[in-house]
Amino acid sequence: MKRRRAASLAAALALVLCGCGGTGGHADGGSGGGEGELLVWVDNTRMPAAQQYRKEHPDLKLRIVTIPPDAGYVPTKISLANRTGSGWPDVVFLANPAEAATLAGRKFGYAAPLDTLVPKSVRDGFTPGSLDTCTFGGRTYCLRNDISPTVLWYDRTLMRRYGYSVPTTWAAYQRTGLKAAKEHPGTIVGAVNGKYGAGIYFGSSGCPTRDTLSLTKVHIDLTRPECTRVADLLQPLAREKAVTTVVPIDPAFSKFGEGEKILMLPAPAWFGDFMFGPAFKVPKGRIAAAPMPTWPGESKPYAGQVGGGALLVSAHAGERTKDAADLVRWMTTDVNLQSKQPTYPAFAAAARKWGEAKSKDPYYASDPMPALSTAANALRPGFGAVRFEADWQTSFNDTLVTAFDTGGNARAALRSWQDKLEAAARTSGYTAE
Repeated sequence: MKRRRAASLAAALALVLCGCGGTGGHADGGSGGGEGELLVWVDNTRMPAAQQYRKEHPDLKLRIVTIPPDAGYVPTKISLANRTGSGWPDVVFLANPAEAATLAGRKFGYAAPLDTLVPKSVRDGFTPGSLDTCTFGGRTYCLRNDISPTVLWYDRTLMRRYGYSVPTTWAAYQRTGLKAAKEHPGTIVGAVNGKYGAGIYFGSSGCPTRDTLSLTKVHIDLTRPECTRVADLLQPLAREKAVTTVVPIDPAFSKFGEGEKILMLPAPAWFGDFMFGPAFKVPKGRIAAAPMPTWPGESKPYAGQVGGGALLVSAHAGERTKDAADLVRWMTTDVNLQSKQPTYPAFAAAARKWGEAKSKDPYYASDPMPALSTAANALRPGFGAVRFEADWQTSFNDTLVTAFDTGGNARAALRSWQDKLEAAARTSGYTAE
């Protein structure tokens, strides 16, 4: 029941972030709806951009339909279009970029490769690694609208009050967490639940839980040091309650913020605007950002990923393909447009412009952009979009989170997670290697 309630809250949060309160049409019409008409599905946040494009291209017949950000919505609608032979949008926005793996797969055959439609010079302008979730077997099937690199958020006021230093290594992070749990009971330095555990800790470490080799092959190997070191990091922190298994989007998590118990929280970039103040009730002037700590033997503070969006072009667009690709290119790379969006742009030039306002935001204790920029340019390679995204999250909870909650052995839980991931991969049409 608790996990179903958390899932419902996740959907509600997605609605808040994209501003989706209703739809501007029904996503079930024929593709284009008429000769030469471009059919575009976007969420409410992207609607003004699509409307602006239509205004600037008066000769282009463009029909824009608003869709919800709910997980599974787009694949369900595309599956229906495949069965009826009509109703495909020429362009679609994905609130969950992992669904690109589903839509590009043989079973759906929806996403068109963009390698010849979008010049390499344009694709090279995206933040390094940001298109990894769009790339399968060397072909690019989507362009990222925004990314969600993880940083080490911390409460500067608490750090100074307790006399702690912001850790730069995971070993120091663990020591600080254990010390805080002992000296200030109830204080937390992280959250491990679903994608907020698997994507942040295991993703930043480079543990191959979902390394995409192609649309049919995925690499999973939780016996590697990049995985066991995460289990060893989190085990004592979980035992001392220095990390919580309460999912951050659960209203129950707000008690940590209201009670001044969030010392640190490795979390995605969008937490700065959408979680610490609105959800956790942390007053302005306290929250700051640092790069993720470094793992043993490494000098680069690699970031994990939790969130972001992408735009795809339909393989059914036909004569509208060029127009569809141009719209996708413009929506993801126009600097003026992207610099005004709520979350971190995937296109590097737009991110720099976007950061100018973020640097001046009075909510933060210090400019968060140096840490955010460092994280965006240090996305851990290999973390790909997979068709078993939901199982990836639930299997993490069923194994690692259960071990943390019950005092079980985290390394042993890795073996169980490996088995569940391989089973999920096979069910989704992958060969697990």
